Amino acid sequence: MHTALSEQPVRAWLRLAGALLVLLLLSGCPHLQLIAEYDAKNFEETIRVGKSVDVFYGRMLEMPDGQRPYAKFADQYVEIEADIRSLVRRNAARQLNDESTAISQTILRFWIQYRKKHETNSSRYSDARLDRLRFNRLFTAAASAEAAKKLTAEDRKPEASDED
Repeated sequence: MHTALSEQPVRAWLRLAGALLVLLLLSGCPHLQLIAEYDAKNFEETIRVGKSVDVFYGRMLEMPDGQRPYAKFADQYVEIEADIRSLVRRNAARQLNDESTAISQTILRFWIQYRKKHETNSSRYSDARLDRLRFNRLFTAAASAEAAKKLTAEDRKPEASDED
């Protein structure tokens, strides 16, 4: 019985020493990663899908406003939506990639919304130019978010200056 009582302080000290050791090891880590690593394939895929959306709207805008039937574009809508969904999955599968995932999900939501708008108004799709501009902004944001991950740690965190 006397042995059990004397083991409690020893266990407490061992737990404390173990916790301190873990803290020391963690504080010695020179690099704490808060965002996903740069993925060149994801960057290229973002550019490719963005280009296909831009070409889609470019072709649509070549037609007069009243001659843009949904049926003529239905297959392209399906193909591009599949590409965007793939981009969402690719971003979501990467750890520490919340910003890029959110942007790709936003792109998908707008794609679905604009597809439904076109389907409802069929040949009278007069917002194509504005929708194209929105997708250009969104894909630029997605590509910029991925490109920012390419920066070195030193480029992401400037030293504090006296002017701050």
